[in-house]
Amino acid sequence: MLNLPARLRERDDPVAAGVVGAGLFGTNLIDQMERVPGLETAAVADVDREKATDTLRDAGVPDGDVRSVEDASGVNDALADGNRAVVADGVELATSDVDVVVEATGVPDVGARHAYEAIMAANHVVMVTVEADAVVGPILAEMADRAGVTYSMAYGDQPALIAELYDWARTVGLDVVAAGKGNPYLPENRYGTPEDVFERWGFDPEFVEEQGLNPRMYNSFLDGTKVAVEMAAVANATGLTPDVPGMHIPDAAVPEIPEKLRPKADGGILNDTGVVETVSGLRPDGTEIEFDVDFGVFVVTTTPNERVQEYVEQNSGSGIYVASDGEYQVFYRPHHLPGLETPVSVANAAVRNEPTGVARAHEAEVVGAAKRDLDPGDEIDGGGGYTVYGHLVAAEDADDAGYVPMELLEGATVTSAVERGEVLTYDDVAVDEESFIYRLRRLQDGR
Repeated sequence: MLNLPARLRERDDPVAAGVVGAGLFGTNLIDQMERVPGLETAAVADVDREKATDTLRDAGVPDGDVRSVEDASGVNDALADGNRAVVADGVELATSDVDVVVEATGVPDVGARHAYEAIMAANHVVMVTVEADAVVGPILAEMADRAGVTYSMAYGDQPALIAELYDWARTVGLDVVAAGKGNPYLPENRYGTPEDVFERWGFDPEFVEEQGLNPRMYNSFLDGTKVAVEMAAVANATGLTPDVPGMHIPDAAVPEIPEKLRPKADGGILNDTGVVETVSGLRPDGTEIEFDVDFGVFVVTTTPNERVQEYVEQNSGSGIYVASDGEYQVFYRPHHLPGLETPVSVANAAVRNEPTGVARAHEAEVVGAAKRDLDPGDEIDGGGGYTVYGHLVAAEDADDAGYVPMELLEGATVTSAVERGEVLTYDDVAVDEESFIYRLRRLQDGR
């Protein structure tokens, strides 16, 4: 992000950003973009027009500058007149004359369609809906390259920040052993449902009601689905792979990370190096770890240069921690701010035509494992729900076994009995072959 503020100030016109989805993420982003010289929220798409309008108003845009329109032509007319546009249909925004489209609906099938339409209209795309990116990110990135535009992860979300740390480590000459994030994870929560999720989080009912929290979304963090999705995106962006199916997910305070995430031969738990991993901020008994990285990201590195090892070890404990043998280090970022930091992606795409992380290959897959015994006729409700949880595996293994990508399972009908804990295959379910994301995935697979 070096020099971006200066580059933005040099522009004759501000970057015209279009945000699809006026939820928490979109609102955070709009609030911040309106404070950045050279960036502007040109249009917002949301099925709730009033919500979209209120979001712009609350960010400081005068009511008289906001125009409600019906289609891409209306968006273009509003922008030409110096107004901001609000439209209900995200496709209409995606195909309008904005510079960058930020897809923040959180709905994978819809998100994939918006990204595709934006790329076909030669608009840059910042993909917030990581569930879509984990399934069809590689093909969307390829299409963007052909169209001469950027398809990017959203800076401020953990996958982009992990990709940044990975690139930093490689650029300064460190070897990456593992890269990942923290999460409050317990294995038994894999089978948890939305019914009691806020009790397991420890949230007060009044707080839940006031904030309008989505139980399925919050359950996806505890049952491991969101972790799997985000680490699949990281794997596809960096070339790192899962060390074992489902990852190890050890409990660890920050200083313990390089002790645990190193090869078995050196006293760690890894079979290999160059892996994606997650560490839990909860001990096996559920006790919270005080110095955790649950809200942040990390990279574990090594170097054969003994002088560099010694130099880093001399600074250990000041934001850097070194394993007991001195050969492995952990560098970490203790926080991420979804939406608030995403102007970096918008600016980077518009000014440099470069992503803040992008799927470069298909390295990992999130597949669905049954939370309970499933019978023919049952309908799968997707991530964070009652029927399946996300499980990270190597893409090659998923292909060989015929596993169904997680985001293609929602709404699928079970055709063969599946036992609890078993991963669902194409032989076990009938998926919606008319969905946009399914057809795009077929194109990615070359089928």
